[in-house]
Amino acid sequence: MIQEQVFTALSGVVGGRVFPNVAPNNVQKPYVVYMRVASQPENTLADGIPVENTRMQIDCFDTTYAAVTTLAENIKAALRASAITSVLLLEQDQFEPDAQLHRVILDFSLWHY
Repeated sequence: MIQEQVFTALSGVVGGRVFPNVAPNNVQKPYVVYMRVASQPENTLADGIPVENTRMQIDCFDTTYAAVTTLAENIKAALRASAITSVLLLEQDQFEPDAQLHRVILDFSLWHY
C-alpha cells in the first residue's frame, strides 16, 4: 500500500513521528500527518498492469515557522530519495492558533503500482 511506503519514506525525518490522518494528543514536535485525498487507477495499454495515482496530503507541524519550513524541505527531499514517484502539486503555510503550531501543507500526486 502506498500509505506504508509514505510512512517508511518519511519516518526517518522525524524519528518515526509520522501518523495517518491525525496525530495523538501531546505528541513531541516536530511531527508529520499524512492522509490520502483521492486515489484513482490509470489503465495502461503497454502491459495491462494498472498504475495508481494517489493524491496524498502531508502536513508538517513544528513550534516555529523556520523549523516547520525546514521540516517541509526535508520531507520533500525524503520523497525524492524514495522509490515513490511524486509530483508536488501544492504547498501552503498555516498557523494553528489553538495548538500554537506552525504548519506546512504539502499536496503530492504519487504514482505507484
